[in-house]
Amino acid sequence: MAINQNFIDELIHCSKQIVKRPSQWKLEKGSWRMGYELESTDKKYFFTAFGRYNEKFNENFSFGLVYLPKNEKGQYEIIRCNGYHGEHLQYPHHEHYHIHKATQESIDSGLKEDGTIEITDGYTNYNEALKFFLRYIHVAKGDIAVMFPPKWRSLFD
Repeated sequence: MAINQNFIDELIHCSKQIVKRPSQWKLEKGSWRMGYELESTDKKYFFTAFGRYNEKFNENFSFGLVYLPKNEKGQYEIIRCNGYHGEHLQYPHHEHYHIHKATQESIDSGLKEDGTIEITDGYTNYNEALKFFLRYIHVAKGDIAVMFPPKWRSLFD
């Protein structure tokens, strides 16, 4: 499949509905994890999404969207919203809240799809990041209200 930048942008910004409810958070290898499935409202595209956060360092979190082509094997992680990972000389973006996005260039080069990184001030904690992520990828507002009620969205309640 040839993926160009317009297609990547369409995948991120198309309207989506949740077709499989978010799983319960499960602790695996030191991180709490959950997942759910989405489909574009026009039924053209299918996705999985995930959330995870470190058991000991809650600001180290990720929310990601993965595109699953219908007629071929493989998957593409097209966007991931991350929290603060801590200071790191090789990866200075880890000191900030940041977003990884897929680009045509990174896919064509055989690099990890989500290699383009943007520092963001769109969120400053886990709860804001989840809301930001769901709005950014255009999940139906009704699905957000039902699938992610306020109590569920908070890690610390």
